[in-house]
Amino acid sequence: MSPRPAPAASGTVARLLTMAVAPLRMLTPLGRSVLLTGLAVTVLALWFNWQEFVQLGVVAFGLLLVGLLWQALPGAPTTELEVRPSRMVEGGATPTATLRVRSGATPMMSPKLTVPVGRREVSLRLPFMSPFALRTETVPLPPMPRGVHTVGPVAYEKTDPVGLVSRRFTSGTAVELFVAPRVTELSLFAGGLTNDLDGATSQQLSMSDLAFHALREYVPGDDLRHVHWRSSAKAGQLLVRQYHETRRGHVTILVDDHRDSYRRLRDFELAVSVAASIALRAVRDDFDTDLRCGPHEARGRSAEAVTDAACRFVAEGRDDYLRRAADAAGAVTGTGLVVQVTGSARDSVELDSAARGFDQAADWLVVRADSEGEARVTDSPRVRELVVPELSRLRELLARSLR
Repeated sequence: MSPRPAPAASGTVARLLTMAVAPLRMLTPLGRSVLLTGLAVTVLALWFNWQEFVQLGVVAFGLLLVGLLWQALPGAPTTELEVRPSRMVEGGATPTATLRVRSGATPMMSPKLTVPVGRREVSLRLPFMSPFALRTETVPLPPMPRGVHTVGPVAYEKTDPVGLVSRRFTSGTAVELFVAPRVTELSLFAGGLTNDLDGATSQQLSMSDLAFHALREYVPGDDLRHVHWRSSAKAGQLLVRQYHETRRGHVTILVDDHRDSYRRLRDFELAVSVAASIALRAVRDDFDTDLRCGPHEARGRSAEAVTDAACRFVAEGRDDYLRRAADAAGAVTGTGLVVQVTGSARDSVELDSAARGFDQAADWLVVRADSEGEARVTDSPRVRELVVPELSRLRELLARSLR
């Protein structure tokens, strides 16, 4: 038995129906009204033999035919889009887009252009443009929240002179607008985070390093190379040099991206601003900096990389914080300071579990973003914890915690 050709036939019918319906999708609301009017008057003309309605139907269908033929004319416009500045701070100056439009072979009668900006759109109408004319427009963009927003590509609605048939074209390429979080200027890291020859000093004491601390009495087992003979001669007993233990100048900053760790959405934005402020201070102090939030990270000593990464931070519904912290601990060795930036709802036991994956000699700092909390610093042998209700208090609280 030969196979039935029904599937092939049904596919052909479907394609024919799609081709027949395609022109109807290009009709504007006015075009659909004209089409319905033309159909209605044509039926009445045939039913009652009214010549006037025949003429009215011919006019309606003629206008629709002209609109469809207008869409068949060649010459779609080309556009170039440039955003300045392409990087800005949330709440700062409003960016603008420079739009260059070159018309095609068809005149453009009051063309409507639409510029997508993230989830919003900015529309503008240009005056009449003759064939192959060039026009430059400055388009003010709306204020945007922190994030990376896609601007473009530009959309052009090609409409016939009557406005019955319209078709949308896209032109040009999209560009990215980086809106960085607000940050505050912090003091130099101090008390365990000051720069020295090898990096960052800590409060741990060592018998062999570069940052001199003090002299103490010799005890059996001390290396005789560290005896300070001049001071020993004056004191009448052996004295040895004692040092601060130095580590590589490295700061790891982990931002909790779990939505439920924060009581309010604005607390997460505060956390991002806090983390970015600390990371930028570390970069300016010439520390190797590792800033992480969810799948996004910035490593090195580049302020631009830090701010670009902070633009991409988002709060997620899935709690992967402990796994992300373990990944960071495995990727980073010899970090001198681990900063965990989270909300008021994250359990301290989980924070401790995440911190234990790092070098136990590293300093550990927890910063909780809580816009309705009370500013405070809690110090314990294991951890220093800050509660930051607003960004302007970070400088004071951080200076207190690092003394």
